[in-house]
Amino acid sequence: MDRAGRIQGWNRAAERIFGHAADTVIGRELAAVIVPGPMRDAHRNGLARYLATGEPTILGRRIELVAVRADGSELPVELTVTSLRDGATERFAGFIRPLDDRHAGARQTASIQKRMAFLAQAGLVLDRSLELDQTLRGLADLTVPDLAQMTVIDRISPDGTISTAVAAALNPTHAQALERVRREHPLTAASAHPVVAAIRSRRSQLLGSMSPEYQREIAEGDEHFNFMRSQRYHSAIVVPLIARRRVLGVLSLLRMEDAPDYGPDDLMLGEELGRRAAMAIDNARLFESTREIAQTLQRSLLPRALPSIEGITIAARYRASAQGQEVGGDFYDAFTIDDRRWGLAIGDVRGKGPHAAALTALARYTIRALCDRGPAPVLSLLNDAVLREADSLPERFLTAVVGVAHRDGEELVLELSAAGHPPPLILRADASVEQSRVSGMLIGVAPDVQYESQRLTLHHGDTLVLYTDGLTDARAPAEILTETELAALLRRGRGLGAEALASFLVQSATAGAEPRDDIALLVIERT
Repeated sequence: MDRAGRIQGWNRAAERIFGHAADTVIGRELAAVIVPGPMRDAHRNGLARYLATGEPTILGRRIELVAVRADGSELPVELTVTSLRDGATERFAGFIRPLDDRHAGARQTASIQKRMAFLAQAGLVLDRSLELDQTLRGLADLTVPDLAQMTVIDRISPDGTISTAVAAALNPTHAQALERVRREHPLTAASAHPVVAAIRSRRSQLLGSMSPEYQREIAEGDEHFNFMRSQRYHSAIVVPLIARRRVLGVLSLLRMEDAPDYGPDDLMLGEELGRRAAMAIDNARLFESTREIAQTLQRSLLPRALPSIEGITIAARYRASAQGQEVGGDFYDAFTIDDRRWGLAIGDVRGKGPHAAALTALARYTIRALCDRGPAPVLSLLNDAVLREADSLPERFLTAVVGVAHRDGEELVLELSAAGHPPPLILRADASVEQSRVSGMLIGVAPDVQYESQRLTLHHGDTLVLYTDGLTDARAPAEILTETELAALLRRGRGLGAEALASFLVQSATAGAEPRDDIALLVIERT
């Protein structure tokens, strides 16, 4: 084997032991040829560690392992690895001796090693994602072909309905066919199917073999029975997935007629995998539930609709950060004050979660209720309100820009005030970009703060952009947009219209990736 892990030599004994002809394996990765699937990562990691550090872990030692033949069967072997150097070139020679029936202890040790490697690999797969669908798909794919030739994972809804979440098989089309059959002929609580039996008893089922008569008994109709016969179902392990005393689903491992029967040792491995999988699935389920609650609450803190104003187009965007499981502190609002005036607001509350949501709600509804007094007074009153609620609002700091707009002939006149927030930008019809000069202390720091306002006018073709710093910090810390760069983006988006410009800004800032922080954006175009 060379330093890249590729086979360089393969003698006749290796052909006899493993069933591969030399010309079919030379140049291939050794791990993919004779190392069982669950142990391949350990092989690759060991080689990489040796090449990086020069510290041998198995060189010159005799170790007992499990190897795999060309037909997929396994055999215990004794392995000794030696490093061969020729100048700057290094290769490795592996001396392998199959262990016969006299080495029962060695075979048991090798089997345990394989099971431990499989469970370690399972842990990595199950910890890879908190997305429920990805967790289920990863679990199913992991078991094929090392533990099963076909795997099915069924989920149980809160009302007790059984649905097939995912299937995996050596041939992906067979898995898709099974998902379709189970979707069209779902299991019911009255079924004799072992999945239902495992749910009722909360115990695993070991089916050493399944006769055609038994398959007919458990089938949900002729199509289901014919599918089992066409796939040559032979042996199965069915494990209920139980976490926190609740049956979340069922893991079914299937072998076909050309594979050996499942036995008690296989059942033990399947049950251990089921215990780990159940906790991972429950964590993913709880994560999804938390995220759904957060998203629902987040939607409630944003306006359901933006006001319709003749000659004015208003567009808004809200983009949650990559985490997404907590309510963010960014908000925007646009609303009608009376038949001549409209209110605008954008803000950023420190922190995330329920405390940030409470402060966001206080800020948004205070601004709405008092905006008719003008933007500067409303910020002062909001500051006083936040300070009064300081004991009940651990997250009590926020930045904001508040505006009041009215029509003056053909022009839209705005009065803006800011509290520690990035000043809005104005994209003029001639492609020049101006930054408003509004500024002021952020909300929640000191009492009796007085804010100032700035008056600006939007003519035909002008666009006002209000944003939170999530837009400029979307790819932080690797890249943070400066005011100059943001102004350049605005000029590039000239002529797109408010809706397309809002999408263009978010897409450009994030470069298609998940943003580091929440983004809120409000675009007002004088059309």
